[in-house]
Amino acid sequence: GSMLVQMSKLLSLSPVVGVVGRSSKVDAAKSLGCDVVIDKSSYNNNKEQSNCWWNDVKKAVSTTDGYQIIADSNGVSTLQKSYDHLCPTGRLITYGFHSNLPLGQDSLHPWNWMHMIYNMLRMPKLDMMDLVQSNKSVMGFNLSFFVDRMDTLNILYDQIDNWLLLGNLQC
Repeated sequence: GSMLVQMSKLLSLSPVVGVVGRSSKVDAAKSLGCDVVIDKSSYNNNKEQSNCWWNDVKKAVSTTDGYQIIADSNGVSTLQKSYDHLCPTGRLITYGFHSNLPLGQDSLHPWNWMHMIYNMLRMPKLDMMDLVQSNKSVMGFNLSFFVDRMDTLNILYDQIDNWLLLGNLQC
């Protein structure tokens, strides 16, 4: 996420809205270039308010149409709302499923795997006709699948390396 924020600013994309899960990450997100930072944890005290942060996401964009690009690494907990907040011709890029996977020392416990299966069943079902009518796109990627496509990755890595050498990106 932190690299996406910086690269978005380098490519003159705006507004860059960051959503963080802990208050301790707000200042870091702002320092990396987020125009707006939404702290999800400030809404989690009340179950009824747990999804209210999406209202702030909607307010952060200057048009009522929605966002051109939303990059989502959370998975089932946010994918449908991410899609709903796209403008016509918008693109949802998913690059992870953080909220789907079991975490911590009990990650191999059978109940955690049952929970993961449950989350997979709750994954949004996208209407292909709506995709065509709204001109929205959904794509996903996993860099580990590019291991045999180093020619493609080298071009991208060269650009990132150049930005790092110029001091335009922070790791």
